Amino acid sequence: MISRNYEVLVVDPSPGALVAATLLAREGHSVLVLDEDGPPPAAGDYRFLRHQPPVSGFNRGLLLKRSLKALKFHPHELQAVRSGSPGLQIITSRHRLDIPSNEAELAAELTREYPRDAATLIDVIRRCKQSAQSFAEALDRAVDEAGQPGFLQQVGLARPSWNPPLPPDDVPTWGEFLDRTDLSEEGRTVLRALLRPFCHLDVVEDLPLPVAGIQLAAALDGAFADPSEEHALLALLIRRVKAMRVDVLPERLTGLIGNRRRIDAATFEGKDEEMPLSWVITGGDPEALLDLLPGNPRAYDKVLGRLAPSHFRYSIYLGVNSEIVPPDLAEHAILLGDGDVEDPAGCTLMSTTPEGSPLAPEGRRSITLSTLLPYPEDRDLPANLDAVAGTMLDRVKWLMPWLERHLDVVQIPTDVDPSPSSPIAVDLRPAAYTPAIAPADDPVSSGLGVHMPHRNLFCAGPAAFPALGLGGEALAGRLVERLALSGKR
Repeated sequence: MISRNYEVLVVDPSPGALVAATLLAREGHSVLVLDEDGPPPAAGDYRFLRHQPPVSGFNRGLLLKRSLKALKFHPHELQAVRSGSPGLQIITSRHRLDIPSNEAELAAELTREYPRDAATLIDVIRRCKQSAQSFAEALDRAVDEAGQPGFLQQVGLARPSWNPPLPPDDVPTWGEFLDRTDLSEEGRTVLRALLRPFCHLDVVEDLPLPVAGIQLAAALDGAFADPSEEHALLALLIRRVKAMRVDVLPERLTGLIGNRRRIDAATFEGKDEEMPLSWVITGGDPEALLDLLPGNPRAYDKVLGRLAPSHFRYSIYLGVNSEIVPPDLAEHAILLGDGDVEDPAGCTLMSTTPEGSPLAPEGRRSITLSTLLPYPEDRDLPANLDAVAGTMLDRVKWLMPWLERHLDVVQIPTDVDPSPSSPIAVDLRPAAYTPAIAPADDPVSSGLGVHMPHRNLFCAGPAAFPALGLGGEALAGRLVERLALSGKR
């Protein structure tokens, strides 16, 4: 229960929003985090993880490492985030490619499975990551410089915005870059499959090469949330803010009070009086706040229209006997069909809990399958969910031929509300966005950026820097802290 007032309100916490909360709390500001998320989806004795992007920045990944340094994390605190061996696999009807984090081992795997394309694939990956390095460093420098004297005059008080550095005009898009290579269709599919399940943007081929390199580095880094954890980095950040005497409460926000330029207070269910606020940070889809915000909705339509949610992650859940799980199966695998990776269920992400995981009974394993599905125009559920689920299950049956004999639980969500027959609901939170500005023209600020029309309302979730994935969320959190402190001074 809320018993006092706070300066900072964090709604729908994401890693980026919690980075901002932690930095602001470290500066001495009082922070309230609203965390209404329950435990992982459950069915009987099984618990299932919700798919998250790879955790970037732990080995050779970019962007997140600087954020963790700013938060003064110590290596022993990162034990919940680990590298598998391998961390990821790509599985087709003809290939099973391990994606180890070691570059020499990856080169050996590519040579074994794709001898015709191996040299080109290695060269493409190397050049892509080199291009990403300088761009990521420029972004980091821009964030570090934000908040210096004169910054608000630079961005403009009436309509604050941030102009991040852009890649040079002559840098090709990811699609153009691949078209210039001597890769077979199989080789291109491998690279597209490495980005598609984790990219927050709808059109992956339109990403500038340096931005695609940031995504690729994260996928190749090999560090994913442990399937025994709901979200290792998020849990780590929650523990950090709690240790800094930040309150994390399951309260329900009912309204934000203010004018068209500023949020002054918030109201909560069961609390009669308004709570004054200095800043509001959302880590989720900004559209979820529309009904709570003051002011003319047209101002929000203009901002939100720049970046519309395009896809959500549809997941189904299996509980199986351990004996049918292939012994060489990685905890995270991308299952590819014979069609386009953009087709419904054409690129399925599968996560399997390790032996002895608390998410499954002894001798059993929990499996989460997910794919990105487009939102219908009316934002209702697609009519073909059963067909999509059937395709996903067929892939697993091909991988585990005795699946039906050893299947303990299968949950195929068909509605947004739980029911006795389907206790796990479809999660309609956006997983990908369609920018109004082509990513190649403005890869970072083509989205919502960190600002809403109100000066003290910030976005630090997937919509802040969708092209940069989880690394972009952490970057947004650091930028929000700089902007907030600039305004305070």
